[in-house]
This record gives sequence, C-alpha cells and structure tokens, in this order.
Amino acid sequence: MGNSNTATRLERADKTGVLVLQKQMPPLTKVPDAALKMSKLRTLDLAHNQIKKLGPAIGALSGTLTSLVLSHNRMSELDPVIGTLSRLELLDVRHNSLATLPAPIVGCRRLKKLHVDDNALVELPAAIGDLCALVLLTASRNKLAALPDDFGRLAQLVEVDLSDNELALLPASLSGCERLRLLKLRGNRALAPLPAALLTDTALDRVEVDEHLIGGDGLLAGDGADAYNGRRKQLLDKELHAKLHGGDLKFST
Repeated sequence: MGNSNTATRLERADKTGVLVLQKQMPPLTKVPDAALKMSKLRTLDLAHNQIKKLGPAIGALSGTLTSLVLSHNRMSELDPVIGTLSRLELLDVRHNSLATLPAPIVGCRRLKKLHVDDNALVELPAAIGDLCALVLLTASRNKLAALPDDFGRLAQLVEVDLSDNELALLPASLSGCERLRLLKLRGNRALAPLPAALLTDTALDRVEVDEHLIGGDGLLAGDGADAYNGRRKQLLDKELHAKLHGGDLKFST
C-alpha cells in the first residue's frame, strides 16, 4: 500500500475514529506517530506488520481507545503502559512472540475480549480476576502449564479457549466463573479430570477435551459429569430445534 493511501487513511481516521493499517508496504515497525496524536481514535488495527514494540506513547490514547488489534506482528513483550488504556474493550495480540503479559494489563477493567493465541505464553497474570468485564478469552497454542487461582474471579466470562497448551490440572476456583458456557481444552495431553465444582456450579454446556476424558457414550466422564451432561443435552436439543426451524443458536459474547 502506497504512502498516499496511508496518508488518506490517517486523514479519514482523524474524523471517524477508526484507523486500519493492515499489511502495509513497507510494513510498519512501530505505531504511527500521527495515530498517537488523534484525540478521537477509538479503533486501531495494525495487524500483519512488523511491529516489535508497542511503546509507552500508546498511553496517549488512554482516554479514547476501545479496540486495539496488533495480531501477526513481531512483539516479544507488551509495554506495561497497556494497563492505562482504561477504555479498552478488545485487545488482539495473536501470532506474536509474547512469553508473558505485563501485570498492569489488569488495569483494563473494561476489557471484554482478549485474544492471545499463538504466542509463547508460559503464564497468565496472577491478578487476572481484576479484568472484571472479560467475556471472551482465547489463549490457544501457547505454553501454559497452569492457570492462576484468581481465574475464578472472572464472573462475566462466557467462553474460554485454552486448546493446545500444557495444562495438567485446572484450579477448583474456576467454579467461580458462573456464567462460563464454552471451554475448549483439546490438545492438553496430560490434563486430569475436570474439577467437579466446575461442572456443577457453572453454566457449562459445551466442553471440548481429548478422548481420554470422554465416556463411551460421547459425554464427559468423571465427578460432576451428570450435571454437565444434562445441560449439554439441553443445548443439543435447542440446536436441533433451531436447525429444524431455520434459526441459529449462538453464544452471546
């Protein structure tokens, strides 16, 4: 994409509050200075570039930015200033090289959707429960061996994807995620049976796990499985009804 086209997008974004600069030629290596000076910028999408560092200057957008997309870049770390983006509702940093998320990220109290798939994460923030508005978390294809106990304070959480990590045991505190409906865990080969309270005390009606946790009838096995399997059958009945009547059943994330 030529410089003239980029300039046009920057000029338009100053009025609309939405700036999308994906797959720039040459690729972007940092957040454009012009974007950091926009007083009304709400959405910033810089996916598919070669950005290595976010930089502390992003804090200049703390009063307006609600959506930040930095997927498919070359970042090995996120600047702690990310936690000052108090209005942020969506953060997408998939396909980078992040080993950790900065602890201050939990300052994003309005964050609803967090996408960190395809990185090298070995842990999630210890105080992740402070992300009290979080509804959707996708963290597949990382190196997570455990989840923080604080995970159970994510009371608004509805959908979680932890596929293809190194999880062996889920904390019992996950039962605190009472609204949780969809949990993806395939590819965690050493995963122990799920905590019974997770199956009885949440709204889970769809769990995706490897075959060793599945019973002969195709339903989840182990303590607490009866409660889950009952909700699962209800969901399948609703899906069948929706198909027969031309409807569509979706999770409200």
